[in-house]
Amino acid sequence: MIIGKMETPIENKIEKRKPGRPSTNDSRRKEILEKSTECFIKFGFNKTTLDEIGDAIGFNKAALYYYFKNKEELFIQVVNNQLTLGLNKLQADLSDMPDTEAKILKYLWNRTQVYTNLIKITSLSSENILDLNNTFEEIYAPYKKSEIKYLSSILVKITDNKTIHEVDEFSETMLDLVNSMGLSALLVKNISNQIQHLENHNAKKEAVVKMLLKAFNCK
Repeated sequence: MIIGKMETPIENKIEKRKPGRPSTNDSRRKEILEKSTECFIKFGFNKTTLDEIGDAIGFNKAALYYYFKNKEELFIQVVNNQLTLGLNKLQADLSDMPDTEAKILKYLWNRTQVYTNLIKITSLSSENILDLNNTFEEIYAPYKKSEIKYLSSILVKITDNKTIHEVDEFSETMLDLVNSMGLSALLVKNISNQIQHLENHNAKKEAVVKMLLKAFNCK
């Protein structure tokens, strides 16, 4: 079961348009996001310009300011959309899997790929990740709440004598742990075999999570 299907948080923050400005919720806005995603994938965050996005859509850069304040706001929306799609799909793919420790491990393993893919398609460097850290923390906040709820919904079925509050706290601890390990893995430079590096990272993460689950008195 998918717990609380995620919606793109930033949509709720879009300011109401001023009289005479184009609608921010029409098909053109959707097209801008689609083309922007393609440009970020092709050129990366640093090298993508509003001129290139405008050219891909068929109008000049000035028109983009009717929909977004700057490239950063547009990028944040692209990130939100990608996270929403990735995490919703992951939870949907696991919906028929029994609520067990294996499901938690599978989710924590595969969610790493969701975030890794996000870094790859936007071509963010280690420096970008650190520079945008506060921004990403703000973006991630509502997703984290949803992920805690999802993990807790599994844990309550396989845990003995724990309150909902204890389960939620443990779910958050697991997420904080894997997020920290994930950031550490992404910031490592000059890895000759990045795939193997991530595999080793996931194996270590799984071992730690198993120990935590055992300590938390899971069946």
